[in-house]
Amino acid sequence: MIQTGFCISKNMKAVALGFTILATSTPATLNAQQTVGIFIGQQSAFDVASVRPSTLRRLRFYSEKARAALADIAKADNLTGTTGEELAVTSTANLRKAIEKLIDAGIKAKLDLEQTSAFFVMDLRQNYTGQLPFIVFNEAGELDTSQLFQGVYDARASITASEDADYLAYVNNLGNEAVSGNTPKPEQPTERAAATPKEEPQRDPAIQAYWDRLTERNGKRFIRVEQGDTLATYAAAFYGDSLRYRKIYNANTDVMESPNVLTVGDAIEIPR
Repeated sequence: MIQTGFCISKNMKAVALGFTILATSTPATLNAQQTVGIFIGQQSAFDVASVRPSTLRRLRFYSEKARAALADIAKADNLTGTTGEELAVTSTANLRKAIEKLIDAGIKAKLDLEQTSAFFVMDLRQNYTGQLPFIVFNEAGELDTSQLFQGVYDARASITASEDADYLAYVNNLGNEAVSGNTPKPEQPTERAAATPKEEPQRDPAIQAYWDRLTERNGKRFIRVEQGDTLATYAAAFYGDSLRYRKIYNANTDVMESPNVLTVGDAIEIPR
């Protein structure tokens, strides 16, 4: 098994990650530790030696693509105006695509989502230098991409299901037209059922905690910033996808200078 050790240094604008590879005989998890005020943790480990070389090359290829997109996102988050927004849109789309491909490569390698995410964390530690955007950190400030990967996976699954439903409806409609000799049936009057109130979805307690903090004013939703909050955690909680954090930022540019900085006590609008 592989355990990743590392050191961390920080200046005002960059976080640099170094690394050391240590061989261990059992699966290991590196305990979260604090260095210069930044927490770094490690997700579940897996046996790299069990992955076929061709599949490992695929994992590394798309991981490199994701690293490049992360660097562009970090750059975009430090820019303002149209330039920053255009770069953010492009780099976010590139990161989403790279993670989707990375997840597919993980499936071929018989890795679950958490293990593929852990592979990316290991790759970041070994090969990434420069500023890391906040979307790869969890609420505790630890380097952790599981929430990011889960959001990308869920978003794609939702889109795929929608596309499948559209296709099935199209096929069924073709079948109906063939049976009826392509003659459209006249619409029949139907009785509308009385509207029933929607049931609140069952959410994970950690996610529900964010929903419980929402307040509403003039038809808009707001959340009061607490220690440890990020736009990524808001996006994950309210949209199920941390990469949609720019939607929140764009609605709050009057109170935020950068997506990376939240001020405790500020009221942040959460667009619907």
